[in-house]
Amino acid sequence: MGIQTWFPRYELTNAQPARPFDWIEEDARALTETESVNSVSGTESSSAFNQHEARKHSQAGYSPTKPADILGQFITPSKPAEEIKQKAQPSPEPIKQLAGSASKFRLVIKPVSDDCLVVAEMPHSGLNQFSRYHQRLLDDILRALKLKPEGPQAFREFVWPMAESRGLLSQLSQDDYAAADAICAYLSNQYGLSRRKVILLFGQSAARFVMDPEKNFEQLRGIQQGTHTGQWFAVTHGLNELMKQSILKREAWQDLAPLLAKIPNTLGSA
Repeated sequence: MGIQTWFPRYELTNAQPARPFDWIEEDARALTETESVNSVSGTESSSAFNQHEARKHSQAGYSPTKPADILGQFITPSKPAEEIKQKAQPSPEPIKQLAGSASKFRLVIKPVSDDCLVVAEMPHSGLNQFSRYHQRLLDDILRALKLKPEGPQAFREFVWPMAESRGLLSQLSQDDYAAADAICAYLSNQYGLSRRKVILLFGQSAARFVMDPEKNFEQLRGIQQGTHTGQWFAVTHGLNELMKQSILKREAWQDLAPLLAKIPNTLGSA
């Protein structure tokens, strides 16, 4: 806007001359008188100022005031900084230890005869998964073991965890130990597990939850002595796995073949 915000009081050496300005006569006279006074006493004032500063710096313990020192006069922490920092950070909650690992599985139970029972693992999701192909594979295995089915037998499914949680079931735990207790109680009540001489277990879940949930599948594979006299458990791969991977059929036969020397001849032959 062309407004001059400052004006030179005197000309510097080797500087360009200042642009002329229009001054009010009284103000120009006062400025001239002030400059003449300053030119006379400028040297004395500067010397006096330097001597005053020198006296201040020579005093013992002198140090310039810092902003932090000024703030410290007004902010006095009531507690140590470490304690304040610890209270600012919330303490972590203790980790909750689970009673046991929860598993999901679906088992197909099919009685072969009064002395033989089949428990086979199926995928957890889906319905009516025990197809005629599974039945055909199971028939071939029974024939190889010289176990004769006593007529067509319907199969049932056991799904864990249970879908309904009412009454006493709502108080039932869902861990692996509870699952083992539930399936064993079901097999005992519905199929008389204790009187079966041969129990064929196909798949990891069938082996672990019928026999021992603390052991893994490899520890349970093969022939295991039952808790009752003359009772044998035979553990091998699941029917689904045997259908998808033919190479496992050889391992399955190695697991089940020793059963031929254990079962009595009264079980029948093909």
